Amino acid sequence: MKNLDHNSAQYKALLLGILCAVCGLLLSVVNAVTAPIIEANALAAVKKSLEEIYPGGSFKDVTEDLIAKDETGLIDGIYEAEGQGYVFTLHGVGYNSNGLTFMVGFNNDGTVSGYKALEQQETSGVGSRCFDDDYSSQIMALTSSDPVPLLSGATLTSTAVSNGINAAKAVFNDLMGISYDPDAAPAAPEKEAQKPLGEEDFSKSEVTCEEVSNDGTTAVYHCSAKGFEGINEADVTVNVTDGTIVSIAVTSFGDTAGVGDTATTDAELARYAGASASTVVDATTGASFTSTSIRAMAAAALNVAAGKEPVSGGSDSGSASAGTGLAAEDFSANEAGCRVWSNLDSSAYVYKCHAKGYEGVNEATITLNKDEGTVTSVEVTAFKDTSGVGDKATSAEELAKYAGVSLDSSIDATTGASYTSASIRAMIAAALNMAEGN
Repeated sequence: MKNLDHNSAQYKALLLGILCAVCGLLLSVVNAVTAPIIEANALAAVKKSLEEIYPGGSFKDVTEDLIAKDETGLIDGIYEAEGQGYVFTLHGVGYNSNGLTFMVGFNNDGTVSGYKALEQQETSGVGSRCFDDDYSSQIMALTSSDPVPLLSGATLTSTAVSNGINAAKAVFNDLMGISYDPDAAPAAPEKEAQKPLGEEDFSKSEVTCEEVSNDGTTAVYHCSAKGFEGINEADVTVNVTDGTIVSIAVTSFGDTAGVGDTATTDAELARYAGASASTVVDATTGASFTSTSIRAMAAAALNVAAGKEPVSGGSDSGSASAGTGLAAEDFSANEAGCRVWSNLDSSAYVYKCHAKGYEGVNEATITLNKDEGTVTSVEVTAFKDTSGVGDKATSAEELAKYAGVSLDSSIDATTGASYTSASIRAMIAAALNMAEGN
């Protein structure tokens, strides 16, 4: 056999071929050794979650064998619990754009064996309810042939869950030879029975109402309430003689355009005409949070018109209860504070005070007769509320009514300027309390 020239092309090609063959062999050996380890490690990473569905089960990762059957791209992993069923890990996008991951299991007979979130950042108390016990129990009662129910008030998240489970059902049913209707519509979400406006719980809406005008027959209230993304505002006109709503006009919309604003259309707002505290006003389908904010404002306006506080129990409504006295009023929302400005004469203690009104912090100089525990005079030095509305409470005539007032005195709110009036009463109460050493 003729020796090859080490510098020849033939020699170099032969050497390269031998090297490639050796490397290929080594890679095959390494892969044969490491592949089971990698697969075992991957399985171990999810085994704890899988065992929540099949405790003590023997699992096999069959993702590579079955993933081609998934036409949606929503399935991340498929695991066989030998002799028991299959578990699918899934992903989707609900309301939160970061998405969510969860898993669902099916027993070999098609019943659901488990359902739980793996990672989700859906809105607490809204989309997160799709992984709470109530909704989870509905999923657990299904079979692989049943449509997945949606959840009222969490439509986006429950739709993402439904789509993922439907993807898992398609693969599972094909694998097990189970026939079903893949186009069956999900069950409509069950709506909670709507309560009358006066009985609904609007504590989370943080509703406020300020009286803008009142001619003794009709009153207009400017209200605000928390919606889904922001604060919505509306002018609510109330017939104060019979306690019914005349009209609602949304003046500021802070929720999602194209979604929440379906609750602000003329047709939707017209439903409130004639409503009283005992009226049931149904939520707007697909805009439940915005609809709730509007109902909260309607209920609050009706309450203020009746001399009560807004339903949220928030800021003072400007209606001091007769006979309770300044000492009994709750001014915590006004965050009033005072400092001694002058106390050279015990009959004329002067305090510089401040308190939150409707839009900002109002300030006043309050002079007291410390010996008698009464107000001598009130002078507003900074006004931060709505001009033409709140400043009604700062007129010389209004301020003069505080002369001679003590902590036991009951002072009526200024009509049409309830929030500013409350801030002034709060400052007076704070000054009187300081004078008494409280």
